[in-house]
Amino acid sequence: MLPKKLRHNPGRIRAIVYAVLVNAVAIGLAVVGFRWNMTPGGDEQVVQAVAIPSEPLRKPEEADKRVQQEAEARKKAEAEKRHQDELKKKQAEELRKKQEEEKVKERELAERNKKEAEELARKKKEAEEQEIKIRAAELERKNEEKRQQKLTEQALQEQLAAEEKARHQATFAARSASEVDKYKVLIRQRVSRSWNRPGGIAKGLKCVVRVRLTPSGEVLSAAVVRSSGNPIFDRSVEYAVYKAAPLPLPEDPALFDNFRDIEFLFSPE
Repeated sequence: MLPKKLRHNPGRIRAIVYAVLVNAVAIGLAVVGFRWNMTPGGDEQVVQAVAIPSEPLRKPEEADKRVQQEAEARKKAEAEKRHQDELKKKQAEELRKKQEEEKVKERELAERNKKEAEELARKKKEAEEQEIKIRAAELERKNEEKRQQKLTEQALQEQLAAEEKARHQATFAARSASEVDKYKVLIRQRVSRSWNRPGGIAKGLKCVVRVRLTPSGEVLSAAVVRSSGNPIFDRSVEYAVYKAAPLPLPEDPALFDNFRDIEFLFSPE
């Protein structure tokens, strides 16, 4: 029966067993060497045996210490392994976080680039729209200038036309007045040649007669509107007007309005 202390310490038992075996081997080798030295013979050969020093028997405390050192070494190795595993795990986690951060940065950069591109496109569009507005305003301004210039030229042309018309009308009026006066004289002369003085009519009588004419010079009516004071003289003048028809008129039809209804002074002297 082993002592209770040895039953609870297997490492110590192994150390004792190893020590006994080593000592037994050493003793066996010593005996063999001693027998070789005692063998007789003529040609005696000496075989020298070399004793191998045996490992000194370790004490149980030393064996316990070695077992403890081995256990501590295993624990240290396991702790180092766990430390290395944790370090690798930590490095892998840090790498994962770094990669995740890089992905986040890449997404943020892509988003920022997208926003910058959209902002640039918006500004470009606004600039193009502003340019279009400026060009449209410039075109409108030029068109307005052309329109105003055209209106000015048109107004000037109308003014020139009005002035020309006024000159023409003035010239026409002057010519018409001259023509009217001329033909009134001719009408009065024609009536005078057709007039016969009634008997007993004193000289120096005169009257104003109104005559209505057709475009061909025919007399529609003749009436004294300012009497000479002598009815016989007045009637003789009216008769002379009818007798002188057709009365002379200008060739220009536009002047006929001046002769449609005329008055003239009849004075035979």
